[in-house]
Amino acid sequence: MSAKRGLGPLFYGAAEQPWSRGAAAGEFVFLSGIDGVIDDEGRTVVGIAGQTRTTLDRIRALLADAGAEPDDIVQLDQFVADPAERAEYMRARDEWFAEHAPGLLDERSYASLLIYPALATPQMRVEIRVVAHKKEES
Repeated sequence: MSAKRGLGPLFYGAAEQPWSRGAAAGEFVFLSGIDGVIDDEGRTVVGIAGQTRTTLDRIRALLADAGAEPDDIVQLDQFVADPAERAEYMRARDEWFAEHAPGLLDERSYASLLIYPALATPQMRVEIRVVAHKKEES
């Protein structure tokens, strides 16, 4: 198994974030808590559905940079700020999965949807941490 390596700094647009993208260790990829408050052009994303799509798009790009894809996810820790937004979050997540990770949506092997009102900022509606296991190269 190869050694752990950091995936480098995380940028949202030109702004470097104070946390890293995550790390890779062997065939595993660990992504830090990812959010969608600001899109990649630096614009504010309002509402949980928009933030969910932005977060999942960002996760897909980060996984691709590490050689993985959304269907490789084995753990998804989902933090939602407001219990009243849970159903809207799940709809947006499942619509995104249906398009980008249908295998993951079908098997429903991911877990942990937590209501956590004290996310990093009051504007943050959702944050997601990911562990993925890359498929073996053939």
